[in-house]
Amino acid sequence: MSDIEKLNTVRNLQGKVYEIIRNYVVRPEVPAGTRLYEEKLSKEIGVSRTPIRVALNRLDREGLIRITPNRGTFKTHLFWEEVVEIMKIRQSIECLALDIGKDLEKDLIDNIGESIPDIKFFETSGEYSGYPDLDQQFHMDLLRMLKRQWLFRVIDHLDPIFHMLRLITLQEIERIRSSIEEHRKIVDALRLNDLAAAITSMQEHWNSALKALEQKHRSVPGLFL
Repeated sequence: MSDIEKLNTVRNLQGKVYEIIRNYVVRPEVPAGTRLYEEKLSKEIGVSRTPIRVALNRLDREGLIRITPNRGTFKTHLFWEEVVEIMKIRQSIECLALDIGKDLEKDLIDNIGESIPDIKFFETSGEYSGYPDLDQQFHMDLLRMLKRQWLFRVIDHLDPIFHMLRLITLQEIERIRSSIEEHRKIVDALRLNDLAAAITSMQEHWNSALKALEQKHRSVPGLFL
């Protein structure tokens, strides 16, 4: 195992160990099917095996890894049909949140709009690695603003596997450009209090993301089963 973070603090030990392993597992360069060893993780991160085991069990519940008795622990290898289901679930939840949203605060909408980055930064710097986190933040801020707490909790629980898929597609400037434009279109509709247009834009956004994943699926053998 290479390039995994070493723990340098004991504050919130369990949460930090979980974050370290999760951030390692979701990386596109860690292939699906990669085996994770408790003892090796324990030595490389610098903690006992107990917090490692707790973190792995949590990641198993979230679908990022599979713990198979008598065989071991492996990064999840998704079937393409599962990917489609996952993306449609996310789309449905976010569209539902918009559909039942009301009394949206203009200041919050403006704050979300202002947080959308300028594509020129990525075009100029050539550094794309930070955009997936910004994309993630956009969607989570949107759900918080809509004040649909139960829907937010569902998304928050499932977001690690969404983020793994996000990291696969948001590595190229054209997809980043499309994502930024799609985010702006959603916010513009919300500024006009046009929830129907916002829902349509959200559907288009997730359909675009699914299309990008399908292109990766076709071009990268073994990415999905």
